[in-house]
Amino acid sequence: MTDAALVGRLLDEYHERSVAPADIAVVAGSQHETRVTYRLTLPDGSQQIMRAFRADQLVPLHGRGTGSETLADWLLGRARTLACLGESHYPAPRPVRTRTGELVGVAGQWLTWATSYVPGEQLRPTISQLRGLGVTMGALHETFAGPCADGALSLASRHPALAVPAAIRRLDEVRDRVPAQWQPMYESFRETLTAVVRAAASVPETVVHGDVWARNAVQVAPSGPVTLIDWETAGLGLAVLDLGNCVLECPLDSSLPDDRPDEWLITAEEAPIAAVCEGYRSVRALSAAERDLLPEAVRFPAAVLGSIHFELALVSGVSGPTMDARLSLLQNRLDVADVVAALALRHLDG
Repeated sequence: MTDAALVGRLLDEYHERSVAPADIAVVAGSQHETRVTYRLTLPDGSQQIMRAFRADQLVPLHGRGTGSETLADWLLGRARTLACLGESHYPAPRPVRTRTGELVGVAGQWLTWATSYVPGEQLRPTISQLRGLGVTMGALHETFAGPCADGALSLASRHPALAVPAAIRRLDEVRDRVPAQWQPMYESFRETLTAVVRAAASVPETVVHGDVWARNAVQVAPSGPVTLIDWETAGLGLAVLDLGNCVLECPLDSSLPDDRPDEWLITAEEAPIAAVCEGYRSVRALSAAERDLLPEAVRFPAAVLGSIHFELALVSGVSGPTMDARLSLLQNRLDVADVVAALALRHLDG
């Protein structure tokens, strides 16, 4: 299928050709790949983001849990989450329905998911912006998470019920292949996964974003509120895991080059952590169980990603500088996690 043919089908699915092809720009991917993302400019000047996925593909890796979901299920779950947030008037991209009212469209061999476009600049992030990010995340965790008009919400990608069994399976598969120098990291991953799944029932479940950091947030005006974007990992999850990921990653600048892994290493800087936590606590207070779990919540993303990288390295045979950089980054996250959690608790407790 040519790019023009795919664009034509998308317009038929959503807009009856009221948008001219010249008003559509490719943001990422290609019709020759497994997914492509477009930005549409409507006649009234507003914009939309339209994602198209090859229907015969698996759920993206960051969206997989047990492997039982189809791509259509996964897309519908993300779209329902945004629809539910819209019902609760939470500031986030709004789902754009097809002309027949569906949250997920079908355009030939493509599945589509469209949302409104949120204008603004990605966070740099300044201390003021990080405080706003904390406020926005706290408000999200306070948002209504019950049944919505479009049906029950799906679990977030890193909900323990999905992520932990899959991660433990990967670690079990490589148990007898882990070299001695990786053994401490391996044991840390297992301990964190086990601790999180044991505590999951004692901490609040709510709507979570799943990947809150500067690159996934925009600020419309210099002094305006922060809005979260890129909701592909969102759904029902544990608020403390969302917070743990954010306080760890909050010092990272959204402009970091992807091909310079050495620049992605984190030091436990108090100022950015304090800003996020002070913003968060102005909206939502952590329960005692959440405070107890926060150190493991900070380590949790590294444990989940680490199980994937260990499987790639020890089962699939992926090696070289790129894999070395990934493992160094994970070790860095584990090294700073306890200090990050202690700083976060200090400022969450005021």
